Order: sequence, then structure tokens, then C-alpha cells
Amino acid sequence: MSVTVNSRIGQLEELFPRNQVDLEREDGDVERLIPWIFRHADTAGEDCMDHWPDDEDVFSLLFDYLSVYCSRVQAWEANEGHQSGTLGVTSALRTRQAITLPRKSWAVAEKKRVGRLTDSQAVILQQLMKTVYWNLENVKRQNLKIRWVTSSHNQTYVIGGKRYGTRPEDAVTVGLNRLPIISYTPWFYDQTWSEFLEQTVSIMLGQLALDMSVDSGSTGSRDQEVFVVGFHGSYFHIGHALFTADVISRVHSRGCSQDEVVGLEFTHGYNLCLKKDWLEAMRALVRLFRYIVSGDSKIGVIQALLEGTANNLGEAV
Repeated sequence: MSVTVNSRIGQLEELFPRNQVDLEREDGDVERLIPWIFRHADTAGEDCMDHWPDDEDVFSLLFDYLSVYCSRVQAWEANEGHQSGTLGVTSALRTRQAITLPRKSWAVAEKKRVGRLTDSQAVILQQLMKTVYWNLENVKRQNLKIRWVTSSHNQTYVIGGKRYGTRPEDAVTVGLNRLPIISYTPWFYDQTWSEFLEQTVSIMLGQLALDMSVDSGSTGSRDQEVFVVGFHGSYFHIGHALFTADVISRVHSRGCSQDEVVGLEFTHGYNLCLKKDWLEAMRALVRLFRYIVSGDSKIGVIQALLEGTANNLGEAV
């Protein structure tokens, strides 16, 4: 199934409206998310763990993995002749790209044997998302039961009666049945922009299908937002897509039209080993989590849980 993807870099105000969050609280959240290394230096090198105090455990495990991962990617860049900073969605982005959705999204990654690389990304992303969420002030909603899936799992979605398979690199989930609300996308060496989009869109559609499996009572069909996070090279980013109700219904039953277009928005790419980028990434994640739990996001499972209309959550999956 072929589609055209229009991609752009979006501003935080566009991606995560801040209706529920005042600036002072947001600044406080970001302040709490400054790790020990960035209170003493502007960069976190591979040796940053050598002097990390034992009693400063927030983010210590993440940086243990992150510093090694970034060093591996930088070594690969140097070996392949890539200039530093040429990776990341900000520089790699193509505003318009035709892609073919794979019947199994993991086939390319398996063929290129990138398991160790993507496993490292999953561990880092899991530590990052979990630590950010648990350090936000007054954000936890017990009825949402936000948790983290710790192993890759296959998902399916249907386009025009044909079934497609996808496999995110873990996810942030909600509900007793742990339906994904923020999936993790993989990046691997020599991945082209079209391959990157094929992975991203496939995982978004798999998450969308699970989200829409929730019986939301009388709310009916509605527009749906999907969020993902991931790396492109050493750079972290957040991805977003909005699928309108009429497009969801038409594509599911009849397939994509010849001129089908999917719109994706990304944050800038953030090098988490640089203090300036880290602070910007933390502000983006703070807004993302607060936007989701506020109930303002167009994520069906979140809306259903907050409205109390989710019946047999996840049992249809």
C-alpha cells in the first residue's frame, strides 16, 4: 500500500497546546528534570558516569546507556564519513516522500540485523519516559494507570481489508490491558528517510488500531491523534499525526486512494548529551505528558477512560 507522507518540524505550541499548564509549573517540572551532570557541565561524555555520585540516582542509569549509545553512533558516523550533526529528523527530513507500507514493519530491521542497536534505544527511551513522568508535579491520574511495556510486541492494522503487522520498540501504555499511547520507533544504520517513515507510519497505524479497539460507548467516530518518540542517529525526537474520522473509516474499509497523503509533525531533533538540547527536550516531554493526561488530546483510549465510557478496555484486541 503506497502513500505520500508530508513531514514538517512543528513548534511545541502547535503539537502540545498548553491550556492546562501554566508557565511557572512547567519551568518547575523542567528544573526537577535536570540531571546531576548538567548541573556541573554543558555536555555529557562517555566518561560522565566516572564521577556521578551514588546519591544522585535520577537519570544515572539512563546516562549510563545513553553515553555509550551516542559514542557508538558517532563512531559509526566517523567511519562512514558522515559529518557530526547530519543525522536527526531536523536535517534528515524531506517535506514530501512516497512510501510503501510493509506487510511486516520489522522485516527490514531483521534483515539488517540491528537488534542490539534498537534494543539500546528501547532501554534509553523507557528510562527517559518513565523518569520524566514520575517526576512531574501532580500529574498522576490513577484511573489512567499509565505503565510501560518492556518488550517488543506485534500489532496489526487493516487497510482495505488487508492485514498489516508492526512492532514498536516498547511503549507508554494506559489501562489494565496496557494499550499504547506513546510508542517507540526504531532507527538503524544506513536507514533511508523512506525506511524511517515506513517504520514510523506503520507503528502509528498499529497504535491507532489498538486505540480504536476501545468501546467508547456513544461517543462515536472521532478524529484521533497518535504520538511516538524515537531516535534518528544520536538525536531524540517526538512525532505526531492527526487522523480524521472520515479518513480512518474510508481507509480501513476501502484502502488508500491513489493520492492518499499522511501528514506527520516532528519536534526538532535533540542531542540529549548536550545541556541546551536536554532542557528543550524535557520541556517538550513535560508538555506531551501534561497534554495527554489533561484530556485535551484526541487519543481515544484516554478520552474514554477520563469520560468513564471505556467498556471492557482492551478485550477486543
